[in-house]
Amino acid sequence: MTQATPSAAESLREQILSAAHQCFRERGFKCATMHHIAKRAGMSVGNLYNYFGGKEAIIDEMAQREVGRLAREVGEVVEGCVTIEEQLEKCYESLMSQMTLERARIKIDILEEVDKGNERLGEIVCRYDSQVRELIKKMHRDRREDLSEEELEVQVNVAMALFDGLSLRFIANPEMNREQTARVVAEMIVR
Repeated sequence: MTQATPSAAESLREQILSAAHQCFRERGFKCATMHHIAKRAGMSVGNLYNYFGGKEAIIDEMAQREVGRLAREVGEVVEGCVTIEEQLEKCYESLMSQMTLERARIKIDILEEVDKGNERLGEIVCRYDSQVRELIKKMHRDRREDLSEEELEVQVNVAMALFDGLSLRFIANPEMNREQTARVVAEMIVR
């Protein structure tokens, strides 16, 4: 077997991640199999396993990329590269991307798997949550030096609950005005 060049291997990983995202959206995390993902990516299941050891590894990669994106955005905030208005807009865009039925279903599927005892997925969810909490704390520390660590933790948990809860609200009330709701929540989180 010949090894793919680093750029070809990265391109294949991107192709797999895109296929997985589509499969998770269409079928949900539980019902999407590695076979479905391989077929969507246009490769054999065996080849897919050369790049990812399973669905948990794919979710781990997706989560780490999200953390990396958030880290860059928080870095821009802390370094003063973006204004409050730009922060509000980025938060709004992120909230809007979260308020889809597909993303809500995937989140629920993943959390249900964790609740059923999938330890590997549980570790990924907890690590992702911890990393995101630390990034949000870093952003708030920059603005609110007067907050104690406990107060900061509470504010971060409330912000994350608002963020995570929007997708559930969208399932419960698909008629809600997504744009207005996202603007209000972005204002609450950023200010």
